Amino acid sequence: MQIEIKGLASGQSLFINFEDRDLEQNLLIFLRSKGITIASSCDGKGVCRKCTIQNDWLTCEMTLEEFFQRQNDKKIIINYL
Repeated sequence: MQIEIKGLASGQSLFINFEDRDLEQNLLIFLRSKGITIASSCDGKGVCRKCTIQNDWLTCEMTLEEFFQRQNDKKIIINYL
């Protein structure tokens, strides 16, 4: 299965693969493990609010599965990419 990562700054999209076992993983950690640069100065504690996607969702506060429950089209939008 694939998820699209859309960078608003660059206008480019890339696609990364995921498996069912990835669904329970923290989204911040999952994206970083796939080579996607996600800003976070608090290292995933939810304080700095830099790891946002879709304008205001914090990647450190949700799993991949929780993201899919909110976003049916499997597209992650990151402003600064």
